[in-house]
Amino acid sequence: MYKNLSVILMSCAFGAFALVGCNSETEANSETPTIESKKKKSVGIDVYGNVPPSIFGEEVSVEEVTSVEDLLVGLETNDTLRDILIGGKIASVCKKKGCWMNVQVGEEKEVFVKFKDYAFFVPLDADGSNAVLQGNAYKETVSVEELQHYAEDDGQSTEEIAAITESETKYLFMASGVILTDYVSHKEDMEEVTSAE
Repeated sequence: MYKNLSVILMSCAFGAFALVGCNSETEANSETPTIESKKKKSVGIDVYGNVPPSIFGEEVSVEEVTSVEDLLVGLETNDTLRDILIGGKIASVCKKKGCWMNVQVGEEKEVFVKFKDYAFFVPLDADGSNAVLQGNAYKETVSVEELQHYAEDDGQSTEEIAAITESETKYLFMASGVILTDYVSHKEDMEEVTSAE
């Protein structure tokens, strides 16, 4: 049943993105009249105002979410927690490609998430969305150079990047599959902000 549901959700998501992608560009000399609208369009909301989940990577097949407490305790006694499911709010996303994200999993805990085999990315504007992730969790010391690289990808200033002078031990997660449960594209909003700068 879950496999069929995943196939249906994936088909709907790809169909919606294809329609939006095909209809989002118009030629300057098009003879079809267009109506200008001040209303902002959001990809991901159906006509009833519902937000269907957005799925990235492999199928999420684990059904039980690992609690924050179990995650933290597990990483104190094990090198890696394999094939687990975690959930949280996306705190930040790589602003260059969407190839990593920080996910808030507790009051004061974040997990740095990368994607298995660099095979998929998440939308650049997914900050604030709720995510469910399947994959492997581990703890690792991240070098100064790598931390500075991620800070640059996050759009931090030269001064903020230069202030990173020590390595950090971080909770990391290699996601094989990601579901954004409430993602709504704000791409047009981001383009307006970028063009205004």
